[in-house]
This record gives sequence, C-alpha cells and structure tokens, in this order.
Amino acid sequence: MWILVAGYLIAAVLPIIGFARLLWRTQRALDRESAAAVAAHSDAMSWDAFDAQFESRTDGPRRDRNAVLWDIGLVGSGLVLGAATSIAALPWN
Repeated sequence: MWILVAGYLIAAVLPIIGFARLLWRTQRALDRESAAAVAAHSDAMSWDAFDAQFESRTDGPRRDRNAVLWDIGLVGSGLVLGAATSIAALPWN
C-alpha cells in the first residue's frame, strides 16, 4: 500500500521538478539579458532611453519566465490534486 502512495507522490513531484528546472533556465536567460542591457548603458544615454532599451531587451525573456510560472502553477496544482484524490481513494484497511 505504501508503495502505491510513494508512487503517487513521486508522480506528482517529478513534473514539478522538471518545471522548476525550466523556470531556472528562463530566469537565467532573463538575468543575462538584464546584465547585457545594463552593460550597454552609456553615460550619454538618458534614463528614459535606458529604460526603453532595458524593457525592449528583457521583454521576451520576462514573458517566457512568466509563462513558465503559470504553467508550473496550473500543471503542478492539477498533478498534486490528482495524486491527493488518488491517495484518498485507496482502501486503507
């Protein structure tokens, strides 16, 4: 019985770990683009121009990271709820 419970828990946790790795990669891509935008800043550039350049360079990676966050929330909560329901449906006698 406990082997089934462990299997359900592992089945719920492994996709979340996969999404966490994907989130880690998208966050690193966003950090690299942010650092590149800051490195491209020159003293002759106004802050408004720098903000516009920063937003244009980091817009894509930021959208990708936010999409991964939503995917983690939706798929992860569905997996956890499914596993919890399956565990609750097991005969405990």
